[in-house]
Amino acid sequence: MDLQERIQELLLQGYHCSQVMMQLSLDLRNREEDFTIRSMGALGGGMFAQRTCGTLVGAVLMLSSYFPRAEGEPEPVGYQQCARELVDWFEKEFGSIECRDIVAFNKEAILQTCPTVMEKTFIKCLEILEENNIDPEE
Repeated sequence: MDLQERIQELLLQGYHCSQVMMQLSLDLRNREEDFTIRSMGALGGGMFAQRTCGTLVGAVLMLSSYFPRAEGEPEPVGYQQCARELVDWFEKEFGSIECRDIVAFNKEAILQTCPTVMEKTFIKCLEILEENNIDPEE
């Protein structure tokens, strides 16, 4: 199954954009994290307030999941750089980081635009991980 097909499958299962981003990463890692996926549901549709795009927020969370931190250890700075790079790229690529600017919370626009936004963003996340010598499958 290719990336577009998997995104469509997840959307048809009722996943929101933020959940799709994390599930794609979990698929690569051959992991299940039901609690994580469930907790990310409220980020869809710009937190259902047409604010910061759920795809972007989900992608940033996905990137940060590649930077483990044990209790008591200092915060890893690598994911901050990755997040900044993704946010800058996203804003240039889609003209905004706000859901309302990208799809205006229009159901037709969402169905046409969001799967492509998710696909391009996931591919960019993989590039960022690889640039930082992180295996997306681990």
